[in-house]
Amino acid sequence: MKSIALWLGMALPLAVAAQSVEVTSDRTDAVYACGAPATFTVRVLDADKQLAKAGRLSVTLSNFGPRVVTNAVFDLAAGNPVTVSGALGEPGFLKCLATAKLDKEYRGLYGVAVEPEKIRAGSERPADFDAFWDAAVKKLDAEVPLDPQVVRIENRCNEKQDSFRVSFATFDNLRVYGFLSVPKGRGPFPVEVNVPGAGPGVVGPNSGMAERGFIYLVMNVHPFEPAADADGQKKLYAEQDQRLLAQYGAPRYCQAGAARRETYFYYRVILGINRAVNWLAARPDVDKSRFTYGGTSQGGGFGFILLGLNRNFTKGVIHVPAITDLLGFQAGRDSGWPKLIENVRPEDKEAAIKTAPYFDGAHFAARITCPVRVSVGFIDETCPPAAVYAGYNALKVKDKAIAHGLGMPHRVFPEFYERFDQQWLRQQ
Repeated sequence: MKSIALWLGMALPLAVAAQSVEVTSDRTDAVYACGAPATFTVRVLDADKQLAKAGRLSVTLSNFGPRVVTNAVFDLAAGNPVTVSGALGEPGFLKCLATAKLDKEYRGLYGVAVEPEKIRAGSERPADFDAFWDAAVKKLDAEVPLDPQVVRIENRCNEKQDSFRVSFATFDNLRVYGFLSVPKGRGPFPVEVNVPGAGPGVVGPNSGMAERGFIYLVMNVHPFEPAADADGQKKLYAEQDQRLLAQYGAPRYCQAGAARRETYFYYRVILGINRAVNWLAARPDVDKSRFTYGGTSQGGGFGFILLGLNRNFTKGVIHVPAITDLLGFQAGRDSGWPKLIENVRPEDKEAAIKTAPYFDGAHFAARITCPVRVSVGFIDETCPPAAVYAGYNALKVKDKAIAHGLGMPHRVFPEFYERFDQQWLRQQ
């Protein structure tokens, strides 16, 4: 099957309770050729949802990075709406930021794509990328026993499914932790694996998926045992960041230890979760023909990573992926989350630039062999759209498709979850 479909998702109009700024472009698909001007229309509404008759409007067009294409200022008394045009001469995304000064500042944002199928990652794929990760997987298996620990969670089990806390050993006497839910019965059952978005992680299983007939494994990225509740998890999460800040000078876990590949935070976690997936795939109740992955943001980045590293997966959905195009700044645009180089200590930057490509989702994408679906937000300032496309374009599989979230910030339109996760990933 060959699928290179491009799906459009439009932001739904929101109820306006006060002043607001609305931005649209002159092409309904918001996709342009290099050098072709894109014209943005900006409407400023007052509290009565009418066009504002007074105030100051600033409009900046940029490349989702430091380069300003156009900067204009308008007096709303002289006209509203206003139009502003600009173009990019190279593949990328053009961002329109409109800021209106009324009783206070109001912000509107819109983004358009410029030959996005030609976007490439800001770093070259290391020549020894595959050898490095293949050797790391073998080294962990040879030196560290898996030591799977599976503990039944009695109060989360019922007549339809059983749920468990699970953990597995990785390098440096650390463990990766997660939750497994399994339908009652003999199986075999389809599988879905997930890594959560950035933050404290989850503190319980997704029993609902098991009740629907899926084996569901969710794995946190944090190498500490999950707390009993969300408040406890946030406390452990904050304590971890404080330890890593003191050790590496990085403000968040996802930026810690990047001076070396083997000390970067995600190194041991990636390898630990990879062997957790292998453990799961070896269960006799698993339907190996329906072994899937779905994740968003940090979990989307882990989609590129795990689908590239592990051959058990048969399908994957990757929403607004982080940890992708980590050196986007080298191409003159915003880097992908967590903006690793921008957040490490100055003395670690040179080394981190060498480390980052080994953890870039775009470079894992080239290893993927199963069908993939991706979503991208055209106004996503956390996981910039060019970074997402850098990963998508690196996919070599023919069966792939991307959903364009027009006006979509760092979240996922429900229609994309419905189309990709419900109708495609979990179809019988």
